[in-house]
Amino acid sequence: MVFWLAGVILLFALGLGPYLSHSPRSQCRCGPDDDCWPSLGAWGALNGTVGGQLVQLSPVGDVCHEAKYSNRSCTELIQHFRNTTWRVENPAALQVHTWEYSRQQKQSCHVSDPLEPGQCDRGRVAHYSAYVQSVLEVQEVVQFAASNRLRLVIRNTGHDLAGRSSAPNSLQLHTAGLKGIRHVESFTPQAPDGRSIPSEGPAVTVGAGVLTGELYSAAAEGGYTVVGGSCSTVGIAGGWMQGGGYGILTPSRGLGVDNVLEVGVVTAQGIYVTANQHQNQDLFWAVRGGGGGSFGVIVHVTFRTYPDVPAVVSKLNILSPHGPDSAFWDTVTDLLRTIPILVDRGDAVQAFAMPVLPGNQSFLTIESYLIHDSHAGGRDALDELQKRIEDRGLPVESSDEPFDRLSTYLALPKGLDQAGMGMMTASRLVSRDFMKSAQGPSRISQTLAQLSYGPGDVLSLEGMVGGPAVQRKATADSAIHPSWRSALMSLTLGRGLPSDPDWDAYDRIQNELAMTQLPVLESLEKGAMGGYLGIPFPYESNPSRVFWGSHYNRLLALKGRWDPDDLFITRLGVNSERWDEEGMCRVDRKQVYLRQYYKFLDRVRAWAAHRVGKS
Repeated sequence: MVFWLAGVILLFALGLGPYLSHSPRSQCRCGPDDDCWPSLGAWGALNGTVGGQLVQLSPVGDVCHEAKYSNRSCTELIQHFRNTTWRVENPAALQVHTWEYSRQQKQSCHVSDPLEPGQCDRGRVAHYSAYVQSVLEVQEVVQFAASNRLRLVIRNTGHDLAGRSSAPNSLQLHTAGLKGIRHVESFTPQAPDGRSIPSEGPAVTVGAGVLTGELYSAAAEGGYTVVGGSCSTVGIAGGWMQGGGYGILTPSRGLGVDNVLEVGVVTAQGIYVTANQHQNQDLFWAVRGGGGGSFGVIVHVTFRTYPDVPAVVSKLNILSPHGPDSAFWDTVTDLLRTIPILVDRGDAVQAFAMPVLPGNQSFLTIESYLIHDSHAGGRDALDELQKRIEDRGLPVESSDEPFDRLSTYLALPKGLDQAGMGMMTASRLVSRDFMKSAQGPSRISQTLAQLSYGPGDVLSLEGMVGGPAVQRKATADSAIHPSWRSALMSLTLGRGLPSDPDWDAYDRIQNELAMTQLPVLESLEKGAMGGYLGIPFPYESNPSRVFWGSHYNRLLALKGRWDPDDLFITRLGVNSERWDEEGMCRVDRKQVYLRQYYKFLDRVRAWAAHRVGKS
């Protein structure tokens, strides 16, 4: 019966598709081959307004190909290929380098080691990049892009798992030069009309280009702490904050968006505005969770800061010599039962599971951060977890490292900044109620055990998205999905992608995530929980539901007010459903319907093929 229904749907698609696909010509932005593309003189004038920091980009690999081969530059590329700092500073490079490729056009400028002859195509690399160092320069670039109908992309450090830091045929606004860190003991937000408003207490204002590690270092020197993420080369004021933002301090201090006191934004009209609880409140609401690169260019953010505290960092490394067997997944269950104990105390947990390693082994690493006033309860929970694992016969390496000041630990390099790799992710939040239910942890691990894994695949279980502070801030009004307030953990499946351009493998992994693995994660709580925009599945079929839920209609209305021409558009972003995949051409409502319709048909085809393969 099911196969018959699938066949009918497919026949319907084949029969009606040609009639449904006719539509008026889309409204497109100007590309390099169009008459409306700016002249060399116009680009030169823009270069003058940004202090000579406009560069015409080529793929980073072109220096290793015949036309532009340079032995010195090619050697440097190969040496620094996995260097995250090098990729931050190179505007043509992305941390997940497979997003430099164009799957649509099957284009890449891949560099093999040792070198082999190959073709170098532009892929998704922007045509120009403007490195900005002031608000005025941001305004000039925004106005230039708007007046010339250009595809504008905002890039800070290139950390984006959905390729939103780049786009083909685009002008890139590179914000990494917007530095500056200023900490004050008493911060008073700006208010209109000179109104007197009370101080918000100690706070730090950072430029959009400030890296998380740079802020952590300044905080360690200044003796304070701030809520931030785990990767030191992520820009803390960019997509991390605008997607919600979580880290070690979230259970005890709140989400990133909960701790924003003020933002400075350049709008689509090129106007600089201040947004806080006292002026431009709607924009302030939108940028705190509405997604990076959607409502304007963030040029600086003011975050609430907290006193320094002592902490203990506890690590458990578990190697399963027989692969992902029952002992391995039972250990995952024990971890899932322990996470709520720690998070409810205000502590945090970050765990990574690698089900498939060479030699038919599996690996689980657990890092816990005990920052509660009394560490005894957290230590007891971890001791019990370690005992259960050891009683199961699995070898455990453990360590505890106390810090008189948490800021000292936060400022240390962590080795979590992966660069020059291929990865496709999918994530869902998991609620506190489900995690604390009698069957919840075992259902999660049993569900994960049913999935297929390969070398390079990673499961991330992060007990640092909920906790007492997040629950206390249930009345904090921001654009994040409402389910964040009931969440306790973020569950992410990361699939490794071949570094060499393997279009068939990329398609296969995307289909496996879309058809099998992500639906399994979604089924845990019947779609009630959202996902983290910072670690998304790039091909979500319904991003508005997954990332914003009931908040989306308000976000859509605000998008129309602050950016009526969609100058700022990103994959998965607000109103992205009205644009093609790369944000170059607007599609009409019939095309939006057709895109969703054909996505559904693709899922039916993949499902049918999967069922046939099993039969």
